[in-house]
Amino acid sequence: MTDPTISVLCSTGAFSRDPDRTDHLAILEYGPDLDVDGFEVIFYPDWYGNAGRIAQDLRESGLRFPAMHAEKSIGPLLGGATREEQRQGFQNLTSNCRFSSEIEAQFVVLHLWGLPASDLYIERNLAALGDCLSMAEDHGLQLAIETVPCLRADPLSIIHRALDQDGRCKVALDTEFLASHNQLNESLDADWLWQDDRVIHVHIKDYNGTMHTPDNRRQYLHPGEGNIDFPNFFKRLKERGFSGSVSLEASAMRQDGSVDIKKLQGSLAKLRELSTQKE
Repeated sequence: MTDPTISVLCSTGAFSRDPDRTDHLAILEYGPDLDVDGFEVIFYPDWYGNAGRIAQDLRESGLRFPAMHAEKSIGPLLGGATREEQRQGFQNLTSNCRFSSEIEAQFVVLHLWGLPASDLYIERNLAALGDCLSMAEDHGLQLAIETVPCLRADPLSIIHRALDQDGRCKVALDTEFLASHNQLNESLDADWLWQDDRVIHVHIKDYNGTMHTPDNRRQYLHPGEGNIDFPNFFKRLKERGFSGSVSLEASAMRQDGSVDIKKLQGSLAKLRELSTQKE
């Protein structure tokens, strides 16, 4: 039996950020210098008015974009209290799916719930799940629900509900978010999660007990900067027969907006090593 093959991707969030560095031209600038199997493109809010042109530029770049991270307002809108909010959420998801299809992505990662309400009204979000999955299917895409943080429950319990509700649902694990809920090992132990190739993607970020710096800025730690045992994590992934993709989501951007390309290349090389190591 051969070892499962894991694809190594880089999130475009590694060299961009909302709201001040969202220009898609950064993908064209840094992408060719990175040794990856492709990229996970983050769709930023200010792309809605120019999505067609951005997709064309990405297609013509010669780079591969197997994954697309849906714009993060969609989940909160779907969980909104008004029909107008929910209608806007579906409209935004339609735009995201169309964009994904145009860049020849294979799947879309969705924050089915998110800040500020998080999972406080998760019943509304779950009520929209079937239509979200159908919308993705209509565009030739799989939809993977991400294990994002919760205020009321926890990521795995909600993912379990989503999978029970609609078997078409796929899952994107996030190492940092799961670790923040003390669920990283639980996710690897949960037999139900790994049935029928449900997990198709993993976001890689380290965790050191907090997601913020002492001055309350959001931090995105590279493997080795926190407490997660990534060699063991990848070992467990392989034991589960995982043959999807992992995406480095740790930022390599400095505070002044410049990109530490050597740090980014080093982290991607580490992921390549971990993904190909033998038992």
